[in-house]
Amino acid sequence: MDKKFSAFLEIARTLNEHNIVPILYGSLGFYHLINRQSDEISDTDIVVPNLYVTDKFEELKTIMISIGYKQDKDYPHEFSKGESPIGFEPESDLLDLKINTANLKITELENAKFKELSLQDYLKVYKRNLQTHEPKVMRIKKKIEVIEKMLK
Repeated sequence: MDKKFSAFLEIARTLNEHNIVPILYGSLGFYHLINRQSDEISDTDIVVPNLYVTDKFEELKTIMISIGYKQDKDYPHEFSKGESPIGFEPESDLLDLKINTANLKITELENAKFKELSLQDYLKVYKRNLQTHEPKVMRIKKKIEVIEKMLK
C-alpha cells in the first residue's frame, strides 16, 4: 500500500478516536477512488468539519502532534512527519460546491473510517480549480509572450 495512503489511514484512525470522520480529498482521494497509484500526489488533503480548522484547531493540532506530526510554521493547517505534507481543509469548501458531505460514501478500511467523494464530486472540484487557476495561467502566458518578443 502506498505510504501516503497508509499515513492517511493512521490519521483517520486517530481522528476517529476523537469522533471525527475525515473526508479523503485531493489527488490521493481521487486516485484511491479510481483504484490507481500515482506519483503525481505531492501532499495529502483531508477535509474536516469547519470547527476543527477554526475554534477547535488547537485540538486538531494536539491530535496530530500526538501521532508524531509537526505543524508547518508557514502553513498552519499543514503538518508533516518526514514525508509529504498533510493539509486540512474546511468542510465548507465542499459545501460551497454543492457537495452534500452528509451523503458521502463512508469507507472502513484497516480500522479507519473515512468519507470519499464520488467521480461527480471530483468533477465539480477540478472544474472549480481550473476556473480559479485559468486566469492566472493566462496572465503568465501573456508575460512569457512579452518576454519572448523582447528577446527576439
